Amino acid sequence: MSYLSESATGITPVGLVIRVYENIVSDLGRAILAVRDGDIEKRSLQLDHALLLIAHLESALDMKSGGEPARLLDKFYMLARTRILQAQSKQSGKILEEIANDFLSIRDAWAMVEQQQGAAASKAQLPAGHVSCVV
Repeated sequence: MSYLSESATGITPVGLVIRVYENIVSDLGRAILAVRDGDIEKRSLQLDHALLLIAHLESALDMKSGGEPARLLDKFYMLARTRILQAQSKQSGKILEEIANDFLSIRDAWAMVEQQQGAAASKAQLPAGHVSCVV
């Protein structure tokens, strides 16, 4: 399923970002297995796809109005690309595991943003006079 078709099915923009992060982590996981198996072709294919997804995320950054978060993500993506290339040249599964963990951490932060947006949208849809209790 493409990202465009997923957005048509109700996945939020933040949900799409989360999905891209998960795909990067999956690519890195398959590349780690390929390193362990000595499968250079599979490792290269998986890392190329992860790099393509990172480039997609970079191109989506709004550097003018995104402020500090956009600048930090830009630096993170640049560092991730550099480390992936380093892992590729050193054939290092350890470096790839570290990168995957970094992407998982940021994916978790995006998931929290999505939860907060969902909660805010739910509150905005409550009928007038309805009282909500948050525990």
